[in-house]
Amino acid sequence: MHHCVHASRYDAATWRAELIPTEQALLAAAGRAGAVVVFPESLYAYGRVAGPMTEDLPRSASSGKPGIRTELLRARAASATPTVSVAASDFFGPRVLTSHAGERLASAILSGRTLRVVGSLDQPHSFTYVPDLAAAMIRAASDPALHGSFLHAPTGPALTQREMATAFAEAAGVPLPRLGSIPAGALRAVGLVHRDTRELAEMSFQFTAPFVLDSRHSEQRLGLEPTPFDTAIRETVAWWRAREDAAVSA
Repeated sequence: MHHCVHASRYDAATWRAELIPTEQALLAAAGRAGAVVVFPESLYAYGRVAGPMTEDLPRSASSGKPGIRTELLRARAASATPTVSVAASDFFGPRVLTSHAGERLASAILSGRTLRVVGSLDQPHSFTYVPDLAAAMIRAASDPALHGSFLHAPTGPALTQREMATAFAEAAGVPLPRLGSIPAGALRAVGLVHRDTRELAEMSFQFTAPFVLDSRHSEQRLGLEPTPFDTAIRETVAWWRAREDAAVSA
């Protein structure tokens, strides 16, 4: 069983009210059915890290949205129902909309508008190609030896946000638009009066310093490798072009 739902808002209070009871009910039902539950997971529970994130690092963040992810992971570990959590970094790929490398990036580059990213344009940041996460979840569900594990989805070498934008523009055959950044301090200031911006500011540390996912150990356990980046970015751009064409002809 793959549990791929999320909360209705991006804030800790909503996550606590919705995700914790939902997962408890799901684990109970799956246990009665004798099923394993595979969860897509974020890297939030690692909190602030110095160096690449590996599976042996503590996942013990204790406040805000990261703290909720820690609680969920502990509840899964304590459950009698077998689970696997497959953690990924920020998504990109076909059908990826609400992501830092999703609709905001694609629409700006394809239309030639200025792209403003959260944090730094030039800090290394891992991006996970969504089909690679899906492949890892499917493999984990089918292999009892992986049940009870916390795995990292196969993820290629970290890129800067500038490099991601440049690769997208090159694959689309369009000029790279102007690039800018939104400093964490600006997010915090706006967040004083705007709830959604405040929630985004909480996680801005992921974009102001290196945020690198090391998936090599999990790749060995899964028998999988990340899709080559050139292929992944080409398939991503092809999907966005098809989406644009469908909107024009509708």
